[in-house]
Formats: sequence, C-alpha cells, structure tokens
Amino acid sequence: MGDFIGWLRQRLQGEHAVRACVLGVEPAGGDSVLLVLGEADPTGTADPPRIKARLNLAERSAIAEERGGSFDPTALVNRTVEIQLRTSLRQRFGRGAGVQAKVVGLITVGEIPIDVVLQREAVLQRLRLDDVPFGPKTWREPDDPYHVALIVSEHGDARRDVETSLQALEAAGLLRIHRIWAVFEGPSAERSLVAAMTEAEALHAEHGLSATLICRGGGPVSAFGPLNSWAVADKARRIPNLVCGLGHAATPRTALDEVASLSVATPTAAAVLIRDLVYRTAARASRALASFDDAVRDDIEKADRIALARAMAGFEEVVRLCLTEAETRLGIVGQEIERSLLSAIAGLAAAKADGGAHAHDPEASPNLPASNVVPEEEGVALVIEAGTGLVMTSAAQARQASHLMLQFLDGVVTVQVTPQSPTAH
Repeated sequence: MGDFIGWLRQRLQGEHAVRACVLGVEPAGGDSVLLVLGEADPTGTADPPRIKARLNLAERSAIAEERGGSFDPTALVNRTVEIQLRTSLRQRFGRGAGVQAKVVGLITVGEIPIDVVLQREAVLQRLRLDDVPFGPKTWREPDDPYHVALIVSEHGDARRDVETSLQALEAAGLLRIHRIWAVFEGPSAERSLVAAMTEAEALHAEHGLSATLICRGGGPVSAFGPLNSWAVADKARRIPNLVCGLGHAATPRTALDEVASLSVATPTAAAVLIRDLVYRTAARASRALASFDDAVRDDIEKADRIALARAMAGFEEVVRLCLTEAETRLGIVGQEIERSLLSAIAGLAAAKADGGAHAHDPEASPNLPASNVVPEEEGVALVIEAGTGLVMTSAAQARQASHLMLQFLDGVVTVQVTPQSPTAH
C-alpha cells in the first residue's frame, strides 16, 4: 500500500491547467475560500464528480491585479473556468488518502452561466426524445418568396435593422412582411413569444409563409433565458422555415437557435438571408424568361418556315394546274385554228379546181366569197402534205409525200404514204 500511495503522490503532485465548472464557493477560514469544481461540460447527472480547491488571499489579489480590478470568487459560480491548480495527495485521518488542490491562477472565465447551459441542454434532450425533426434539416428553400412573418420587439434596434435591409423589396411589391410584436425579456416574455408564434402559425395556414423571422438585439446572457424555455422551443419547432437572428456575434446559442431551420448571428444577417432568397428567385425567373423567349422564337421561326413551305407547295400546285389548264385550252384553240386553216385552204383549192364555175352563182355561197366555198360533194374534198401544208393536185405529188392529211367534209384524217415497187407487165 505504501508503494501505491507513493505512486499516486508522484502522479498528482504538481501544477495543472484544468477546465471545470465552479459549482459553489465555501468559506475556509480567514480570507481563504474553497472553490467547489465539477465537470466543465454539464451532463445533467444528479451527483457529478467534484473537487474542492483552496483559494488564498495572495492568489485572490494576484488574480484581481491580472484582471484589472476587484475580484469576487462568488462571481465564478455556475460558470465554466480555465484554472491553474497545484495538486497533491494527502493522508486524511480516519478517511484515507485524498487529493488536495490549491488555486494558483485563473486563466479564463466563461460568459455563460452553467445553469443556462443546463436548461438549454435539458430542453433539447426533451425535444429529441419526442422524435420530431427540427434544426437545419427542416429548411426548405422557397421557389418564390413573398409572404414573410417578422416576430420582433415593436421598439428596438432589431426591427430597424431588418426593415432597413428589406424596405426596398417591400416598397417594390416583391415582398410582403407580416409584423408580429413580441416581448423578449421579463416575466411575460415566454407567454408573449408563444402567442407570437401561434399568430405566425395562423399566417402560414392562410398565406403559406415563405419564412418566419424571429429577431432581437443584444443583451446580457440572462436576458435570453426565455429563448431557452421548453414552451418557446416546443412552439418554435412547429413553424416551417423559422429563421433566428438573435443578439450579436458573441451571443451564446439558445434552444431557439438549435430548433430553428436556420440560425444566423444578427437580425441584419437574417434579413439579408431573405433578401438573397428574393434575388436568387429573380435571377431564376430571368433565366427562365430568357429560355422561354428563345423557345418562342424558335417555335415562331419553325412555324414560319413550315407556313412558307406550305405556301410554296400550294403556289407550285396552282401554277401546275394553271399550266395544265392552259395547255388544254391551247390544244383546243390549236385544233380549232388548224381546222379553220384547213377548211380555208380546202375552199381555195376547190375554187381553183372548179375554174370559177360557181363564181357567179349567188345561191352557192350566200355568205362567203366564192374563193372560200367548200365543195359540197361527198368524198375527199382536199389532200394536203402534212409537213408543208402543200395541197396535192395529182397522184404523182401524193406519192412523193410521206404523210398526208385527207380533208373530208366531216373531219381530217392523217395517213402515211408507203412507196410501192413497180409491177411487172
């Protein structure tokens, strides 16, 4: 046993910088006090491990001089500290070996009272047990932010900071802010905040809020106590897209910060977040409109090309029909002209062959000149060479032609002349 005690003394004796929570201060006689130290990170257990460290008058004076003023050990209660301890193992009569510690220096003092941390952790632990989602994973970025609720003190810097950042969008009609006044400090703060969040829930049911901002300015840590309450945190987790902008950059996080979909350092940062959402929506809308214009332009050009092609095809069909009709009509006219010419030629030839026999007979052709009268005899009235239009007056001429037209009284017949070899006699 002696060797073991000696081993412990070697290990425990010396100076150590430790992080701990000051659970209390007890008088130790004279000007000395005992700091009751426990775990720096609270676990919520009923009986955490602790050690008492003596703080003498000399060390208190040195700490006061380092901190630039008076120093009261009771101000450390419920705060996390980094402290320099000199420890050793001592034998206590009737109680066995124990560790004794002496404070030789105070390095840092936490700003947040430990009871605030304990309260926040207890509320968050209770929320986790309910298995209801909260925090950043509940954030859903709105496609078109417009209706926004603002929970804020009616008189304060937080309201001014938010409105300054969003007033241009509100004036332009791009954003509608529903203002809900609330009390953040004092005995009525918790009830006021719960009522404000209930109103925000009703607005969300009516308008489908894009986001709800809850903002307050800075202040002492104790002033943020209502934001660590169970009632406020439980109500806050029911509000979609809740954005917290509380205090300033050095303000400790509250249970409300943990529950909110998004938490930023200041009210101004919360307003800027909403403003950026609107700007991103405008940019997306601009890109979509440009794409729509391009698509419409492409459709119009395509429709124009289709209409032009259809018009050209229709025009070509009309031209084709016109040409066909013209050719038909020209063929008819040509036939009529050909018949007229042949009739005239036949009349001239017949008049020449008749030797003017009917020149003085007025009954032969009362309406036409004698030279144009067509013979009324049955049979062939006229034989014409098809290629030259020469009127044949003898069989010898007809044999020399290849194609002939035979003009009858009731029409024209085309024939082909085939030479015959002379027959031997």
